[in-house]
Amino acid sequence: MNRTKTVLMTACLVTGFVVFPVSAEISSGTAAASFIQGASAFRAGEWMSSVFMLRRAVSYAENNTADTWYMLITAEMYAGEYKTAYQDCETYLQNFPESPYVSHVMYHKGRALFCIGEFEKSVLVLSDFCHQYPDHEMYCSALFWVAESFYAAANFDDAKLLYQRIIMEYPDDAKAPAAQFRIETIEQSYREEKLLYLLKETGEEYLAAKEEYERQLRLTDSESARDARKRLVELQKKNSELEKKISELNQKNTDLQLQLDAEIQKNSGERNQQLDMIRELKEKARKTQELLDSQTVSGEEK
Repeated sequence: MNRTKTVLMTACLVTGFVVFPVSAEISSGTAAASFIQGASAFRAGEWMSSVFMLRRAVSYAENNTADTWYMLITAEMYAGEYKTAYQDCETYLQNFPESPYVSHVMYHKGRALFCIGEFEKSVLVLSDFCHQYPDHEMYCSALFWVAESFYAAANFDDAKLLYQRIIMEYPDDAKAPAAQFRIETIEQSYREEKLLYLLKETGEEYLAAKEEYERQLRLTDSESARDARKRLVELQKKNSELEKKISELNQKNTDLQLQLDAEIQKNSGERNQQLDMIRELKEKARKTQELLDSQTVSGEEK
């Protein structure tokens, strides 16, 4: 009885909060080895190795598929290769417009633009993503990165509106704590700007009063000079109070930054736990597949 040998590789790959399957029938030789090594490195979280091998894999016709390119783009994003990821997103959207991963690639494209400092372009791409995919699982994350683009460009009013929307509509999303922190940072920035303005105004008043006081001293110790001296003392006191408030706000800003760092570290730990669970499930699936394969081979031999 002739045996038909089929190599079936199912790679459970994680991109952000999306788990997606990639199935590829590898012909032989270098093409197969490149894909297998790239997928293995991806599963192990070895992003640079995965990028290198998958970049090599897609150069072969049998690996030039939407699945392999999507895996490559995701690995590039994890590896911090944002410029290359952006270019590959453009290639993907041109060559695989009917792929089920188009929405995810579009999201990656917007994030890559943000990471390379192209904030206006990032807003356009991610806004288009939100318009086309209002029910997408990455919708809240896309809103957050649009807000971050506004924030990075010092457009604090529009950024604040989006951060507030995230907190109100997606309070359980992982981006909600970071959005709340940004709102507090913006409000604090407004307070600091107001205090700095008041300090500048009172400083100018102080200098004017001082000049008037010194002028009056040169003329005579009249009633006008005494009034100028009193005004000078009042402005000195007001300046001192404003400087104290600015110092307190700077301390609060430091405390808020520490809170955000702690929240980011907490989210990172939870994500690592999710990745560990996924790896365990993959390993169980692999062992089960090996058992099924061995039983199939035994049945064929009989």
